[in-house]
Amino acid sequence: MRSSSLSTRCRTVWCMPVDWNQPRPRPLQEEAEVKSDGTHKTLKPSQLSVARITVVRGKGRMEGTPFIDDYIATSEQVVDYLTEFSGIKPGDLDASMSSKHLTTLKAVYLKLLYLLEKGVRFVGHGLKKDFRVINIMIPPEQVVDTVELFHLPKQRFVSLKFLAWFYAGLRIQEGAHDSAEDARTALLLYRKYCELEARNAVNTSLHKLYESGRSLRWQVPPS
Repeated sequence: MRSSSLSTRCRTVWCMPVDWNQPRPRPLQEEAEVKSDGTHKTLKPSQLSVARITVVRGKGRMEGTPFIDDYIATSEQVVDYLTEFSGIKPGDLDASMSSKHLTTLKAVYLKLLYLLEKGVRFVGHGLKKDFRVINIMIPPEQVVDTVELFHLPKQRFVSLKFLAWFYAGLRIQEGAHDSAEDARTALLLYRKYCELEARNAVNTSLHKLYESGRSLRWQVPPS
């Protein structure tokens, strides 16, 4: 990729595709009490928290290989693992039975902070919410979000699944959710965007994307 032919958005030396296991948070049990007058008082509202963080290499011979793939251990009761969307199953986050690489959210935060300080550009799909959940601030110049790249003003945002099918003929997220697959797909889409931009074809391509999406009601057609 020759950076001289691309805009600032596509000039990158080192990028790390990221996926936080969307919808990466897991709901934790709400705590409440019923008062003497029969009213309901919430002591601790249910909340969303990070379950898994995956970062894959963005270049080199090991491109697409995860070098961070951490599950966040919890001792709190989980109400719903959202397995269909998260890929997280009961037991995955329990240190007494999990076969996954479990760690603390703080430990993962420090890894991401190290990458941030090294100037890594984070590539992903829908990263704004993810960064907010993990409580980390990433400068805009170090974020490449494919949900923003492939978007027309005042139009709906397009899912990673539909973009993967439209631009690469890939069918993703058809079984259990795989955060590494999502991260690799975001990288592929980012490079596709750079190719389109180099040919001054982004706007034309986006209009074709939205025409196709509307005609298919934004559903990937059956194979």
